[in-house]
Amino acid sequence: MKLETSGSRRQDNKTKNRNAILNAARRVFATIGFEACSTREIIRESGLAQGTFYNYYKDKESVMQDIADELAEGIRKGIREARAKAETPLAFLSDAYFAVFHVMMQERIHLDLLTRNRDIIRGYLFQGGSMTYILEELDSDLERMVKSGGFPPHPIRITSVMMVAAGFEAMVLLAKEDGYDLRKLSDYLGLLFQGGIHNVSKVIQEDRELLGG
Repeated sequence: MKLETSGSRRQDNKTKNRNAILNAARRVFATIGFEACSTREIIRESGLAQGTFYNYYKDKESVMQDIADELAEGIRKGIREARAKAETPLAFLSDAYFAVFHVMMQERIHLDLLTRNRDIIRGYLFQGGSMTYILEELDSDLERMVKSGGFPPHPIRITSVMMVAAGFEAMVLLAKEDGYDLRKLSDYLGLLFQGGIHNVSKVIQEDRELLGG
């Protein structure tokens, strides 16, 4: 029993320290900026000893990668929930965007982090594996919708990439400006891609050489 209690306590302490580092890094990156800050500033903000920090991370880059991966995983979870509930292709597109925006809006620090580190975060999101999984799952979603007749045939990978890119830029917009209705913005993007997919399919049928078709 003592071993179990001791092991559980050590794990709790590891989780607490890691969260302290990540939360401190978010604050530092959001206020100073990733490129302008040093690892020393993250350590100071966390309140942990320097040696403790290096037990978990080797540099600020590895911290940022974990932050980006956690953000991407939250987005992936939201899209997965939208997928499970959606009854139509349009509902899936709209609800998936709404889920993504909800993840970003849960904490103001996410928006501040994005505002100050837009290009950095974009790079780390696509560098990590989570965003690759999101694209692969979107590919599967669109392929399934084509097979069921919900969408006509179209360049699926290009559509997935553009959907993710539009979502990212919309998050940047939300970070810079207040007053947007998240539901209406999500529905707009859903309609935009629904209409775009149908129109692109028609154009491709008329011009087989478009996009290498």
